[in-house]
Amino acid sequence: MAVQAIIMAGGEGVRLRPLTVNLPKPLVPLLGEPVMGYTLKLLRRHGVSDVGATLWYQPRKIRAAFGKGEAAGVRLRYYEETAPLGTAGSVRLARDHLKGTFFVLSGDGLTDCDLTAALAWHREKKALATLVVRRVRVPLPYGVVMTDESGRVTRFLEKPAWSRVFSNLVNTGIYILEPEIFDHIPAGGMPDFGKDIFPSLLEKGLPMYAWEMQGYWCDVGDQRAYLSAQLALMRGEVDLPHSEGIDPTARIDPAARLEGHCRIGRDVHVGPGARLRNAVIGDQCTVGAGAVIEGSCLWNRAVVGDKAHIMGSVLCDGAAVRQGAMLQSGSALGQGAVAGAQSEVRPGIRIWPHLKVTPGAVVSRTMTESSLDVPLWTGRGIACDSAESVCLLCAAYAKVTGARQVLVGHRDGAALQSIAAGALAASGVRVLQAGEITWPMLRRLVPEMRLGGGVLAEGRNLRFLTAKGEPLTGKQMNAMDAAVLRQDTLPAFARQGGITRFSGAEELYLSRIMPEDAGKALLSPVAVFSASDRLCKMAREALEGLNARNVRTGDTGDMTLRPQETGFLLSEDGEEMSVFAEGCIPSPEQKSMLLLSLLLRRTGKLYDLSDVPRAAEKLAPLREKDDSPACAAQQMLSGDGLAGMLLVCEALKEGPLAHLLAALPETHILIRDIPCRAQDKGRILHSLCQGSACPRTLGEGVRFRHENGFATVAPDAYKNAVRVVSESADAEIARELCDFYLDAIRQVSGGVEES
Repeated sequence: MAVQAIIMAGGEGVRLRPLTVNLPKPLVPLLGEPVMGYTLKLLRRHGVSDVGATLWYQPRKIRAAFGKGEAAGVRLRYYEETAPLGTAGSVRLARDHLKGTFFVLSGDGLTDCDLTAALAWHREKKALATLVVRRVRVPLPYGVVMTDESGRVTRFLEKPAWSRVFSNLVNTGIYILEPEIFDHIPAGGMPDFGKDIFPSLLEKGLPMYAWEMQGYWCDVGDQRAYLSAQLALMRGEVDLPHSEGIDPTARIDPAARLEGHCRIGRDVHVGPGARLRNAVIGDQCTVGAGAVIEGSCLWNRAVVGDKAHIMGSVLCDGAAVRQGAMLQSGSALGQGAVAGAQSEVRPGIRIWPHLKVTPGAVVSRTMTESSLDVPLWTGRGIACDSAESVCLLCAAYAKVTGARQVLVGHRDGAALQSIAAGALAASGVRVLQAGEITWPMLRRLVPEMRLGGGVLAEGRNLRFLTAKGEPLTGKQMNAMDAAVLRQDTLPAFARQGGITRFSGAEELYLSRIMPEDAGKALLSPVAVFSASDRLCKMAREALEGLNARNVRTGDTGDMTLRPQETGFLLSEDGEEMSVFAEGCIPSPEQKSMLLLSLLLRRTGKLYDLSDVPRAAEKLAPLREKDDSPACAAQQMLSGDGLAGMLLVCEALKEGPLAHLLAALPETHILIRDIPCRAQDKGRILHSLCQGSACPRTLGEGVRFRHENGFATVAPDAYKNAVRVVSESADAEIARELCDFYLDAIRQVSGGVEES
């Protein structure tokens, strides 16, 4: 059956929150496997190997989970919406790829539907569209379908009220379509199959049929359906392969009881007297003595304390229910959330990620507010779990920075960008809305345009910049946290704000990273690879401005170089660059030294910034950080893959990559993170400084100079850990220095194990 398929995998899964706050709905695990993985298994079973997936919410996580489909035995392509397009609009993105009959399925449904039989029916009826339908008891959440004796659809109504229900046959979201369907899907707006396309086909009298399936089907749309689908898999009601039973690495106390159907993952520990019934326990979970878990699901690394009681609930990754606590039916703990000892979470109550229920508390209201003692800041900004939190954060940012004009853009976060822009405007900020943009672009444009700051919406995170194009300082982040918690922000509309579209971001950015004089032509061939088509386009445009005569671009699927070519790999976010040639792959240290040496040619100066290897002292004396353009250029180069690529390409006019690397001083760098308690970070650095004759305090941590090398010890700003960076021209000395400081930290912190 040589047909193609499209999986609609862009939904946010609002009804499944908090399970889907940090995870797109198609990746919600069923018995430890993403729900979309079962759809791929079904397609492969029926001979469909050419598959596309439409993405919108947290697309990078879906790409990372399934790659190009090799593990599932399919060829998987992705079609990413830059703005919501509706179900039919999203499928329209794949129009040029779909050459014949094709399936459309939901990435968040579980079914063992006989697609082969459905396709035979479709072809027999010579249908333009065939809807796979199923009989259900309560059809209200679905599209209701009525057919004549031949199976032709005579009536269709999307999600009717009870007063308008005319059938118990419902649309499963599985369709078989001919490519002519695209003639009936408008290019603009947000056309939906159920609300727009199918009623239109019916009105036009076009051949639309329904095929009634007999196997298992479940729309995993809410928590009840989610738990029901897992139980159906364990009972053998779904004819698809899945993991089951007890992993041999699990340690289950002989006094524990397992009843009904249970699936126990790797490295699980179940204590004495615990009782599990119809339970799914993910990898590396702990179930305490006397705990009761019924009809519930624990994701990986969840913890259930002694004598806790979990009924019909879900614990996401790393969530914990302390001793004696109770979760009643329909409740859920988001990633890292904690229900304190002896607390009670009432039926249907959801606790958002990383929030904590006070010991002994009774929770009868869903908790979405940020917890005082759980940091939400990460190296990629701050997580946002609601429109309210976005508004509070943006108002706090406006107050703390005093910014009056801000550039706002997005990467995988168009909706979040719109909310942030509106919130800033309400706080009296004049907003320039740039649309799709990268972090390196934003960092350069904010100071170039002399703005007060910048905001990037990335997935579900907001990243903030100062007027200098730098990330917020720790002091500013703390001030924002305090403002949010106290809701100490400027009154809405106290100042005149507004939103203006800014369309020149890409052109202005490229003009600033290009050398002032392109000079002679770059004749040696260059290949640029990236998962971002936009970055490939920008790279080609920039290289043409550098007088490059032989340039090709492509995705990361095949990065084989042609003879004499120099290759560049740009990360999808534009922040990282790797350079390589045949028989020549620079180490991270060599790449860093190469960029610094080339920057030195352009500016004549190097600055002692936290990410600069000590070996750079052999290139030029390292200056103290200042406000000069040369220092700003060095800061901007770090984390700007496209700018780094242009620097290297400019130097390639003089000779091949190996020639450039041969002139660099040799250095070896080791980086290790060691966990510690938050309250021990300061004590660790203080102790290390006391034992050293000449430590130097940096913006991030402390540097120690040794006879043949250096070591830097810095606390991690976003997690409970300390980072050790050692460097020497001799690899063995670098390793010895790193081990020395790791041992010293263990002694001070009481021997916390490395993660």
